[in-house]
Parts: sequence; C-alpha cells; structure tokens
Amino acid sequence: MAAIVLAGCDQSSVFAPPVSTPPSNANPAITQTGTQTVRKTIEQLRSDQAALNNGIAAQQAQFNATRGQLAGDTRAYSGLVSGITSRLQAGTTPGNPDLVNQWNAAQGKLDAVTLGVGSLNSLASQVTTQASVAGYLLENVRLTLMVGGATDADHRNLRAIESETRRSMQQIDRLIADLNAEIARENTFLGRERTNLAALSYNVNIGRLGTPGGGQGGAVTPQPTRRAVPLQ
Repeated sequence: MAAIVLAGCDQSSVFAPPVSTPPSNANPAITQTGTQTVRKTIEQLRSDQAALNNGIAAQQAQFNATRGQLAGDTRAYSGLVSGITSRLQAGTTPGNPDLVNQWNAAQGKLDAVTLGVGSLNSLASQVTTQASVAGYLLENVRLTLMVGGATDADHRNLRAIESETRRSMQQIDRLIADLNAEIARENTFLGRERTNLAALSYNVNIGRLGTPGGGQGGAVTPQPTRRAVPLQ
C-alpha cells in the first residue's frame, strides 16, 4: 500500500500545472506607465488648448473694441472737418479762434486714430504668436499619438484636442486677415487726411477756402494741440 501511495504522489506531481516564470526581460508596468504618461500629457494639452481659446477670444474682443474706437474717432474727425469747411465756405475772419480750436480738435482725433493703428499692429503681433502656439499644440498631439500604452479613449481625447486646435487656427487666420485689412484701411485714411488737414490749416489761416500761393498770408497758422488719446 505504501508503494501504491508513493506512486500516486509521484503520479500527481507529474500532472501538476507548472509554475509560470516571467521572462527576465518582461516588465508588467510598461502598459500602465505608458497610459499614465499619455493621460498626463492629455491633461496638459487640454489645459493649453483652453488657454489658447481664451487668448483668441480676448484678442478678438480687443480688436472689436479698438475698431469701434477707431470708427468713433473717424466720425468725430469727419464732423469737425465738415464744420470747419462749411464756415470757411461762407467766409470768416483770418485765424478765427473758434475754427482754430476745431482744427486742433480734429488733429487730436487724427492722433487718436494713429494710436489706434499702433494698437492694432501690436495686437497683430500677439495673434501671430498664438498661431505658433497652435502649431506647437498640433505637433505635441501628433507625438503623443505615437506613444505606446495608450487606450482608445486616450486617442479619442487626443483627436478631440487636435480638432479643437485646428478650429482655433482657423479663427486665428480670420483674425489676422481682419487685422491686416483694418490696418491698411486706417493707414490709407491717415495718409489722405494728414494732407487734407494741412491744407485746411492754410484755409483757417486766411479765413476762407483757397490754395497756397494766392497772395493771402500774414496770419498765424493754427497749431495742433498734441495729446495722447487713450483707447477705451
């Protein structure tokens, strides 16, 4: 019986399941580490994307406000010039103080437009920087998609960030185009009206509409009161 029992023990050991031993080069933490790395990167990319969107929205609001201010200054300037021209058409005293004050006010509005154009140029530089940020985000999304150990959900999140960033780039392109168009329009206006305002100075000087070289002179040319007009 002892022999049979011992034989049975030996037999059972033959059919016992083998103990699995992981290969020496196996690393069970690889997948988990990769997933954690991707998810941390996704969190950072999502935060960067939100900051990009907020920045674009703020710049769009600044552009709208500056453009509105420019439109107001332009209307005020045109109204002042129109009033001066009407008085000069009817004729008035040379160097009329009322017209001199109006001329100075018109010069101030033209200065305000100049400041506004400077603000638009600065804003255009900032928006161009945002375009670089968007490009950086897209590149990082591409690189993160190549990291091992990511899940399907990770890739869906990355694709969502990629799509949102591409929409942001479209907004940036439109804003840059609008800025360039507005800057060009205002620069054309300034170039034309600086010449017109100089001619109007001569007209206020002689008290009527005319052209230089007509033999009228001697009065003091109205001097512009230079002042910085802050944008709202």
